[in-house]
Amino acid sequence: MLTRRQFLKLGAQFSAVAGAALVLPQISLAERVGGGAPEHTLMNRPFTVPLPIPRVLEPVRQDETTDYYEMTMRAGQKAIVAGARTPIWGFEGEFPGPTIVARSGRQVVVRQTNALDVPVTVHLHGGIVPPSSDGMPMDQILPGMSREYTYPNKQPAATLWYHDHAMDETGLHCYMGLCGFYLIHDEVEDALPLPKGEYDVPLAITDRAFNADGSFNYPAIEGDTLMHGAMGDTILVNGQRQPRLAVANRKYRFRILNASNARPYAFALSSGAAMTQVGGDGGLLPAPVEREVIRLDAAERAEVVIDFSAYAIGTRVVLTNLLGTGELSKVMCFDVVREEADDSSVPSVLRPIERIDPATAVMERNFEFGFDEANGLWTINGKSYDHHRIDAQPVHGTTEIWRISNGASHSDHTGPFNPAYDHSHPFHLHGIFFQVLDRNGQRPPEWEMGWKDTVSVGSQEAVRILVRFDGYTGTYMFHCHKLEHEDRGMMGHFEVVTNEGDHGPHH
Repeated sequence: MLTRRQFLKLGAQFSAVAGAALVLPQISLAERVGGGAPEHTLMNRPFTVPLPIPRVLEPVRQDETTDYYEMTMRAGQKAIVAGARTPIWGFEGEFPGPTIVARSGRQVVVRQTNALDVPVTVHLHGGIVPPSSDGMPMDQILPGMSREYTYPNKQPAATLWYHDHAMDETGLHCYMGLCGFYLIHDEVEDALPLPKGEYDVPLAITDRAFNADGSFNYPAIEGDTLMHGAMGDTILVNGQRQPRLAVANRKYRFRILNASNARPYAFALSSGAAMTQVGGDGGLLPAPVEREVIRLDAAERAEVVIDFSAYAIGTRVVLTNLLGTGELSKVMCFDVVREEADDSSVPSVLRPIERIDPATAVMERNFEFGFDEANGLWTINGKSYDHHRIDAQPVHGTTEIWRISNGASHSDHTGPFNPAYDHSHPFHLHGIFFQVLDRNGQRPPEWEMGWKDTVSVGSQEAVRILVRFDGYTGTYMFHCHKLEHEDRGMMGHFEVVTNEGDHGPHH
């Protein structure tokens, strides 16, 4: 395995050799690190552009057990602002990339080719996959090279997503567009009368800043960006600014993904009506939950049903962001334009979920978020990321309690301001799902009673999660999913090991 220093040096060498011919998609180095002030004179008026729906990728071949796909990460352009074409990096040159639709129990193999001039890697976020296909930051695909990822899909129906996870560059690469949906379906979901087909709509929410020429303005990771992550001043949905979706007066299911680098959202309808949440990170909840406000931190997902039958034809309902003002307060709009019959419904029971008994936990581990002011690095338990270091070795088949704290252990802290405790950190575990046990000792809300792979840990808060290590053995990651935090050290490794004498594969 390459050392981190060797990896970065190799990436730089490839960029130098490639030169202008392989292009960072026609953006200068200055623009890569925020080379121009945002400019809004090029923006379309809100709610005038139709919501784009990412296309569903077709397999290149199939056999009895497996669907095979091929994708190329390459430069492209996208019409986002009026009068300009925004350079992007995308899977198949698209932002978001094409959606893969999979079946639980049926394997998917994706051959990813890198046509960019920088090393990349691909992580299936929420996928229970072998370590070799997890997309670790150092498992790079060099320019001009390809790699196959195997996804067994031995997990329930859920809204997953895939994105780049390159060492120290995840923030830039995702900002440029390297992400897409991965949807798993199963028989339990099929049997429910939830909205389906064209009434089941994925929504990837991102925020971006733009230069005067329409290119993305990704800031240098310093100052406010180092502290809070890269936050743009414009909200995009499926890669389009404040789009419009024409809907019938019936129920729709929306799969909302916070694909922003760092920004949290609090979604609400302008009408004040409640939304019905039916799913989270790991798929369906045990029962639906009525919510007027749905808060999602970076990388979290929520599947919600919105019923438009109460609105007269011609009504406009705006999906708002209560954590934003002005431009950042309006996400998209729904225009009720037609009448349609509706045979869908939301049943009172969705998917029974066995609650993990905390008494079965064999140990409790503590992970505390922090900031190394001397070196300008984010830390977990006082340490920045080292790809050679293993931070925990849980035994396969056992359950542990992990306590993730964001200043909660410093409730009596009266010293200088520490940015680690000033905002939330979304904690993500690779290769496994978990259940939230409590928040500061209190039972989690009903919408956190399903399976999770990312949990928001607020300022002065401690969250305990129950993790049953029944996936694969091997080495995986945990990290803050504010991408600029992980790019600056807020990551670690855990290795799932076997009991002595147990050397067989586990899945």
